[in-house]
Amino acid sequence: MVAVNRLEFSRLFGDTSALYRRCFRPLLSLGAVSAVVAGGTGLALVWLFATPLLTALVSFNPAGLASGALLATGAAGLASMLVTVQCGAMVAQVAVQVADGRRADLRAALRETTTVVPRLLLPCLVLSAGAWLVVAVGLTVVLNALRTVGMSARADRTAAISGILALMGGVALAGAAAVAVIWWLRVKLFLLLPAASLERLPGFAPVRRSWQLTRGIAGAVFGALVVVGLAEGAVVGLGGQVASVLVTPSLAAGGIGGLVTLVSQLMPAITVATAISTTVTAFTWPFLTVMSTLVHRVLTGYRLTPLISA
Repeated sequence: MVAVNRLEFSRLFGDTSALYRRCFRPLLSLGAVSAVVAGGTGLALVWLFATPLLTALVSFNPAGLASGALLATGAAGLASMLVTVQCGAMVAQVAVQVADGRRADLRAALRETTTVVPRLLLPCLVLSAGAWLVVAVGLTVVLNALRTVGMSARADRTAAISGILALMGGVALAGAAAVAVIWWLRVKLFLLLPAASLERLPGFAPVRRSWQLTRGIAGAVFGALVVVGLAEGAVVGLGGQVASVLVTPSLAAGGIGGLVTLVSQLMPAITVATAISTTVTAFTWPFLTVMSTLVHRVLTGYRLTPLISA
C-alpha cells in the first residue's frame, strides 16, 4: 500500500485522494462542522475582545488582559478542540468504512465514537491549558517589557532603542521556537485521532501510540503537512487579498476612541478572511485526517481493500 517510510509522497497523496473522493460528502460535512466551530468561536472572540485587548497592548497594561479575553480564549479553544476530536474520530471511521468496501454511514460512525471525547478529555485539557499558559505568560512578559522600555525612554532614548531591539529579537526567537514546537507536535500527534477512534485507546494512550508509530516516518509526515499547508496558505492568502479590499483606506488612529473605530473598520475584512479560511479548512482538514487513517492502518498491519491503489 503506502510506503511512507520511503517518502513516496505521490503514492501517499494518490491513495488519500482516491479514498477522499469516494466519501467526499460525509467527510466535507464533518470538516465543515469542525471548521465552522473553530472559525466561529475565533471570530466571536475578536468581536468581543479586540478593543480591550488592543487597549491593553497600547497602554502596556498586563492587567487589561484580565478582562476575560484570555479566559474566554482558553474556554473557546478547549470547546473547539473537543469538537475537532469528535469529528476527526468520525472521519477515521467513515474512511475505514469506505476503504473496506462498505457504504459511508455517519450514524454508524457516531455510534462507534461516542466515547472518544470522554476518553480524550484529559489530554485535551492539558494541551489547551498549556497553550493558554504559554500565551498568557508571553503577553504578560512582552507588555511588562514594553512598559519598562517606555519608562526608560523618557530618561535615555538610546537605551530605549536598544531595549526595543532586544525585545524584538527575543520575540522573534520565541516565535520561531513556538513554531518549531507546534510543527513537531503536529508530526508526533499525526496519528492521534485514528489511534483513539479505531483502537479505542483511553486517556494518554493514543498520544503514546501516535508517538510510537511516527518514529521513522516523521520526515514523510512533515512533508505531507507542509505540502497541504502550502496549498492551504496560498488559497487563504489570495482570499486575504480580497478581504483587504474591504478595509477602509483611512484608518482611525489616536486615543481609545480611535481604537474602537479601528476595530470596527477592520471587522468586515476579518470576517471575510475568517470565512475563507474556514471554507478551506473544511476541505483540507478531513483530507489530512483520511491520510493519517491510511497511514495508521498500514502501520498497524491492516490491509485496506480494493478502493486504494495496489
